[in-house]
Amino acid sequence: MNIREIIINALRNRILPIVTRVQLILSPTYLRGRVGELFRTFLQKVLNVRPRDKDDYYPIARWLVSKRLAYAIVIFIGVGCIAYIITSKNSLFPGRDDNHIKTYNYNSVLLKFAKGQVRILGKSGYLAFEGEVSEAACNGDGKLMNPAGVVVYQGGFDTSMYEGSGKQYYEDGTMQYNGNFHQNLYEGEGKLYRPNGILEYEGSFSLNMKEGYGTLYDSSGEAVFAGEFSGDEVLYSALLGKTSEEMAAAYSGKRKLYVADAERVRVCEDIGVMTEEIFDDNSIDSDATVAAVYVLSDSIRFGGKRYEAFAELRELLGEETYIGESYATLPEIVAINRLNEASDTDVIAGPATITETDLFTEFTQVDGYQEDYAVWLHSYEKDGLVYNFVSSREDEEFTFYYILSNDLSEEK
Repeated sequence: MNIREIIINALRNRILPIVTRVQLILSPTYLRGRVGELFRTFLQKVLNVRPRDKDDYYPIARWLVSKRLAYAIVIFIGVGCIAYIITSKNSLFPGRDDNHIKTYNYNSVLLKFAKGQVRILGKSGYLAFEGEVSEAACNGDGKLMNPAGVVVYQGGFDTSMYEGSGKQYYEDGTMQYNGNFHQNLYEGEGKLYRPNGILEYEGSFSLNMKEGYGTLYDSSGEAVFAGEFSGDEVLYSALLGKTSEEMAAAYSGKRKLYVADAERVRVCEDIGVMTEEIFDDNSIDSDATVAAVYVLSDSIRFGGKRYEAFAELRELLGEETYIGESYATLPEIVAINRLNEASDTDVIAGPATITETDLFTEFTQVDGYQEDYAVWLHSYEKDGLVYNFVSSREDEEFTFYYILSNDLSEEK
């Protein structure tokens, strides 16, 4: 054996025990055992509750609690809180993705102090929100997702409510609304879509309802009416006084025109109304004017609420200006017959007799109608308009109604 081998063996004999000792100390088993032993020793010392003096106690009500025991409880609580914070996902040290966007659980305490672009996980762990937060709320641009991962809203937020420009989607991801919001509600200009994605309405909104000027579209996406809306429906009184030419420009949907001498009845199927248009003999203008608007509905909206019964209408409008039986006019006959066609049971007294000649698909000449068809009228006045509600005599609720101005009511 040469000198080099002797030196190597000597060094090995010296170093090998040290390396072995270091490996043992650094091994997980040793560390767990050593830490456990130290922790047990610490607990034994802390929990060795053998106070020797009254100063070793904390007086609480009628009990004396060992100071060592109190210290131990505080330590346990502190260690538990630290362990919870460290082990809670994305709590103390929020995770980051490739784009360096912090991710928080929805109930994370530190989310209250977050600011800027973040991701928020829902209760079941799905990605519920991605966007800007500040002051413990969603503020700025962001998008909200459902558990299926479909975006249900994308746009502006203010204090965790939809605000400003945004897009709302149905649960399957189909566009529902594209426009302006205020406190989660449609407010301002926007577009409303049907569940199949076809445009339903484009125009002004207020408090989630159609309000102001807008355009209504049919189920195929064709524009059928452009005009004023109120309370989520056509502002029927705004049609009063329009000429036949203006009505033709405003309404382009399915229609039918009944003509009898100087009287016209225009049926606007897509908005559920009829207009009575009368020629003015004193006017040099030969165009007819809308004198009354007939709404083929058994309820009416006032102030965001719908009314159906006469008792409700009296509370709202006061006592009737007229109650009594009347013989049906041409527009009332047309309305009664159309409602009977759409119903399985007789409406009022059933269909009325009418003699007509269809000259064109949308044009019918009325030669005569049943003049002794009796209906029951309840009339009210409100804001310069007369509301006539049509029913049979024994009904407590109306079948349809029509609106006319006070002046025209006196003439009729």
